Amino acid sequence: MRAEQVRRKQPPGYDRRCRELSEEEHAQKEAEGLTPVVRFKIPLVGQTRFSDVVWGEVKFENNTLDDLVLLKSDGYPTYNLANIVDDHKMEISHVIRGEEFISTTPHHVLLYKALGYEPPQFAHLPRLMGTDRSKLSKRHGAVSIEEFHKQGYLPEAMLNFLALLGWSLDDKTELMTRQELIASFSLERVKKTPASFNREKLDWMNGVYIRSLDPEDFLQRSLPFLERDLPPEVVRPLPVDYIRQIMPLVHERAKTLADVPELTRFFFTVQLDYDTELLIAKGMTVESTHHALEVARQQLAELPAFDAESLEEMLRPLAVELELKTGQLFGALRTAITGQTAAPPLFQTMAVLGRETCLERIDRALDRL
Repeated sequence: MRAEQVRRKQPPGYDRRCRELSEEEHAQKEAEGLTPVVRFKIPLVGQTRFSDVVWGEVKFENNTLDDLVLLKSDGYPTYNLANIVDDHKMEISHVIRGEEFISTTPHHVLLYKALGYEPPQFAHLPRLMGTDRSKLSKRHGAVSIEEFHKQGYLPEAMLNFLALLGWSLDDKTELMTRQELIASFSLERVKKTPASFNREKLDWMNGVYIRSLDPEDFLQRSLPFLERDLPPEVVRPLPVDYIRQIMPLVHERAKTLADVPELTRFFFTVQLDYDTELLIAKGMTVESTHHALEVARQQLAELPAFDAESLEEMLRPLAVELELKTGQLFGALRTAITGQTAAPPLFQTMAVLGRETCLERIDRALDRL
């Protein structure tokens, strides 16, 4: 039957051949060993209408609807029947699902009426699309919530982000707490147009939520990621008191909790891996860089107090004395001490690392040069 429909370029579907069988025809088929299914007789004329919270009044021509199977040949109910009975027994008030299921709703509405049940309120939500307007896939972010957790996204940020896919409070509100969403959400404000899953917006929103965490909360949430992602040679368990000094330096820079191990790696590793050329700032040479680091090392070794304030009070005048821009001297020191050209605030970083570690790393940079 289906092959013939395809050959005729007709949409495949049940052709109602057994809809009006006589008792004798039923008996004959059963005598031939055929086990029947139970189908629902859809009206052949007229329309089926229902009200949808998102789409308003929706109507379907009955002659376009199939006679659904309600009981399979083994006697078990299909989803279409079990779903209706189950929702009725549980007193479900709202059926909220994706818009791709809107075409099955007229069948369900007719079943509710046939069984004498009061239909629930229907709301069909817009599709989620990638930023390129194609079907959402893994490359767009179509992964499990657990995977987002592993990637360092906060639950409150995910909730806020997902709530705004296809819904909004107004034209300007982006950040909403769980309680604000509970108080403000209404199906009537759900949009009909497909929603775009924008990973950049999720990263931005997650960064905002991370920055709003108090320092101890940020520390506790980051610890599992540090334990998981710092290099294996870093001794476990990690020193929490030491980490407590580090976290304020990267709190403003992390977009996800999974960023924290990479942002803080140089605080824990002994050997730094970087290109020697990064030590040489614009306008400097190997010789001038070597001289600047050598003088800085000598003064750092003699500095009475190795705290951020004392470091700044010593290093800023030193740049002037060496006839360098502060960016040139600080850039060479930053690379030597952290292995990065962009890192947390230099003086605070040096204070946390301590004098001995900073001098050792400057010595290695001098050897490189």
